[in-house]
Amino acid sequence: MSEYFLLVLAGVVLFVLVILVRLMRQQQALKQQIQVLDTRVQRSNEDLAALCSAAVAVDRRLAASDSRLNSIVDQVNTQRQVPTSVRPSEPTPATGYEDVIQKIRNGVGIEELVRDCGLTRDEAVLLMRLHGGKQAI
Repeated sequence: MSEYFLLVLAGVVLFVLVILVRLMRQQQALKQQIQVLDTRVQRSNEDLAALCSAAVAVDRRLAASDSRLNSIVDQVNTQRQVPTSVRPSEPTPATGYEDVIQKIRNGVGIEELVRDCGLTRDEAVLLMRLHGGKQAI
């Protein structure tokens, strides 16, 4: 009977070892998958930061173009001697991304960005995540 018990015990131990080896292999495979996913997430974050920087550069160029166009309009209106009351009112320039980023760094919330800067909620959330907004999203 003790031989039977030892045989059963050896079988159970062997079974547990097989399961343990299998779990260790699965763990290694999962670690590799996590490393691959972590690398992809890092690349995506870098791409997103680059896109944001490009958007800031485009915003600067648009602001400069807007300024140049406004000065040309002013020159044309001056040459025509159009009275100020007849001139079309100039729209307030849109807040640039740099201003929005500064507001985020100063602690402005998402709702304020949406209300004051003309952003959509998704844009505000994205900019908060990219530029260190500490408010809950």
